[in-house]
Amino acid sequence: MNEYNTANTYNNNAQDVYEADSTRLARVDRLRKILRHLNLDALIITRTDEHLSEYLSPDRERLAYITGFTGSAGTAVILENEHLVDRLKDHSVKNSANREIFLKNSAALFVDGRYTIQAKIQTSPTMFDVFHHTTVKLEDWLITVLGRDARIGIDPKCISYNRFTSIKSALAPYQLELFSTETNLIDDIWNDKPKYEPSPALIFEDHYNGNPSIEKRHQIAQILKEKNIDVTIISSSESVNWLLNIRGRDIPNLPVVKCFAAVYSCEEIEWFVDLRKIPENRISDFQHHFGNITYMEEDKLEDLINRLAKHKYSVYIDETSTNAWIIEKLKKSGIPLTFGPDLCEYPKACKNPTELKGMKRCHHKDAVAMCRFLSWLDHLTENLINASSELKPQALEIIKAQNEATLSNQLLKFREEQDGFIETSFDTISALGPNAAIIHYNHINLNKPRALGQDPLYLVDSGGQYNEGTTDITRTVLVGPGLTDEMKERFTLVLKGMIALHQVRFPKGTFGGALDVLARAPLWQKGLNYDHGTGHGVGHCLNVHEGPQAISYRYGQTPLAPGMVTSVEPGYYKENEYGIRCENLCVVETVHDTQNQAEMLAFLPITYVPFDIRLIKKELLTEDERTWLNNYHLKVREIVREHLSDLEINWLLKATAAI
Repeated sequence: MNEYNTANTYNNNAQDVYEADSTRLARVDRLRKILRHLNLDALIITRTDEHLSEYLSPDRERLAYITGFTGSAGTAVILENEHLVDRLKDHSVKNSANREIFLKNSAALFVDGRYTIQAKIQTSPTMFDVFHHTTVKLEDWLITVLGRDARIGIDPKCISYNRFTSIKSALAPYQLELFSTETNLIDDIWNDKPKYEPSPALIFEDHYNGNPSIEKRHQIAQILKEKNIDVTIISSSESVNWLLNIRGRDIPNLPVVKCFAAVYSCEEIEWFVDLRKIPENRISDFQHHFGNITYMEEDKLEDLINRLAKHKYSVYIDETSTNAWIIEKLKKSGIPLTFGPDLCEYPKACKNPTELKGMKRCHHKDAVAMCRFLSWLDHLTENLINASSELKPQALEIIKAQNEATLSNQLLKFREEQDGFIETSFDTISALGPNAAIIHYNHINLNKPRALGQDPLYLVDSGGQYNEGTTDITRTVLVGPGLTDEMKERFTLVLKGMIALHQVRFPKGTFGGALDVLARAPLWQKGLNYDHGTGHGVGHCLNVHEGPQAISYRYGQTPLAPGMVTSVEPGYYKENEYGIRCENLCVVETVHDTQNQAEMLAFLPITYVPFDIRLIKKELLTEDERTWLNNYHLKVREIVREHLSDLEINWLLKATAAI
């Protein structure tokens, strides 16, 4: 079987695959003509925008346009000479294990562990080699294929300064020049690019945010004064929206206004935003909401830099969340720079009492929607699961009429019935059988989403944006016959890892990376693992993926602190067969050890939805783990029961029965 038929995902029709490949080949050919005109030997294409956002508006999905890969993280490199690979047939690049990987194509795509399967399926194997970015580094690939004395183009507005300088330093010894293009070259060939329509900025009221913008700006200004620095430039839209207590609809799944800001030590602020988003008749409302600020057009950042240079101002800036174009301009202007983390990032991560109250409230609403969905799904599939039941052909047809798309839509309907629901917090991962082994699978990319009735397991990873906060939950549930002892064992190992993090107590100052092993240990003992982080921070009606905290052996170097909201989501994935993931959101809270008179920290769940007890191998759980699970399920009953119908309550009582 070729790669496009693997796991029955993304491209099921051979003619569609051919047409998609021919279209992308034509795009790459047009791009190569521009590279030749600019005397460039290669082009690096990142998946981000000027704000280095994870979520993008459709007109910024440049990586997907040129490669076909639709994941949320990745970098491509395309060589100007499509025949260069011919002389590289016997060449290889060394991976992180010092093994040789032979090259096939004059273009490559580098992704993380969430996307290695998806990237191979979505990109043409005759156009792009696909690599895990920690196994084969982009810089090593460029050095191998280009040798010495070459020019490599990149849009400096779409890469962090930190990453830009890292690549530049690695290439310099080989006389490989990283050249900043004046425009984004993908835009130059994207004739039918979606039109960007600015949406109005919205006031995020103080009864939701719990801390007026004026107070937040005062705190940022105080930090600048202590550091004896005049101004900080903030590039992250999420940070600016948090600082000003505003929200917007510029980007699907991320309720923000795209913008920049400059905050001065004197507490003045300049807001760089498309002024079409601020209606004239609303300016007084905005001024009343966040005080007096100066409105500037979004494209006037160069004017800001010139003014800062003229007045000899010093600037504090985050080199990881600011694009290379801004910092290169600042440096060339001779402005004294101090590098450090975005000053909004840490206070944004440590939710205040009002934000935490809202996060818990929206999770209770989300639990109702999820329980109603799981009840509906269970009633739909219960006869299919029960092998002793003789299903009538008509009943079987009703079940098979449901697929990954219709299931996702049904869950959305239940969420839309909840008060204060805005939109999903990411594209729902609705995955049956082998599709669930693709960690960030998206049924939207299929011509025909996989139907119910073929697989025992269904994985749904979804979330919502509410006025009160952001949710993110994953459940793996039984939906058909064929459940194996192996599936039950591995589900139980994943659940044990999740329970371990819910039970742990840890001292203040502990990094998330230090706790990652607890979630993986049950799997490791069986020689198993998963290639993604165990937990990420979550914003408050902002990005569902938020820093600086993380639970990961690769990241997570920020100490966990009270008020932080993080996911806990171990998993297991067997390629071409099935995937398992369990995910709750938790708040880091202080707990008191009365015996030792000590204050510790713990993960306290705010997600309350049953785990499928039919998938548990009970003998693998300890008595403490069973007690935790039974108590958790009692809490689920307490939170959601009064919001369910009698039929749904009957399901809930079965789903939360003690084990």
